[in-house]
Amino acid sequence: MKRQIVLGCSPVLLSLLFASLVSAQGFYIESTRSGGSGVEDKMYYMPKMFKSVSGDRSEISILRFDRETIYHLNPEKKTYTAMTFAEMKAMVDNARSRTDDMMAKRLASLPPDQREQMKEKMAAMKNRPSSSDAAREVLSTGEHKTINGYACDRYIVKINGKESETIWASKQVPGYETMKRDMEGFLDRMSGIAGRKGDLGEWFKQIDGFPIETDSHGNVKTVAKIDRRAIPASEFEVPAGYTREKNRMPGDHGEE
Repeated sequence: MKRQIVLGCSPVLLSLLFASLVSAQGFYIESTRSGGSGVEDKMYYMPKMFKSVSGDRSEISILRFDRETIYHLNPEKKTYTAMTFAEMKAMVDNARSRTDDMMAKRLASLPPDQREQMKEKMAAMKNRPSSSDAAREVLSTGEHKTINGYACDRYIVKINGKESETIWASKQVPGYETMKRDMEGFLDRMSGIAGRKGDLGEWFKQIDGFPIETDSHGNVKTVAKIDRRAIPASEFEVPAGYTREKNRMPGDHGEE
């Protein structure tokens, strides 16, 4: 009889356990920047959903990985733009096509000898790594320190052999693994959209822990607060009363 009672209760207990896990899946994060006063940035996270808010609320971005859509909000004007990953890929491809067409027309207008010289220069530029394609290397220095209560390890990110960024990361943030997987997935998609040769987020995957402090050329951003809690789904929606604006193509100055 006791065995039957335990088994009978287990689905209820499992439901309560699952509910507690779901309610703890989100993050609310506050960060400060060097030279700033008070909280400079806020970030909200639930699985497949990110939202970042600047300290003065002049810039708000929402990433809905579940919808494959990025929203940018202008609270002052109460307007927003929305772009799907497919639209972003089409925009990148279109911009690349327009550039290729422009260069083809320019080549056609040149005398034969200058045309060949230009082709050689274009080929050299095409094979030259861009800033986004630059080789990134992550080094663990073995240094440790505590920042805002979190034990952190120091990493150095180098670009083409030159130090670019210092990151202090902590493994003391429970649940960060899910958030990191979502961030890596987003970076992977952006790599594909940009048509990169390498993985945009490969260096990020080598950072073992939550980035508590980052220093990029003297610009320091430090996480001041991390709350592990459920974030309402409404936080990741465009607020009522906002008007959608047209996405602008590169070179599009808004003329109809």
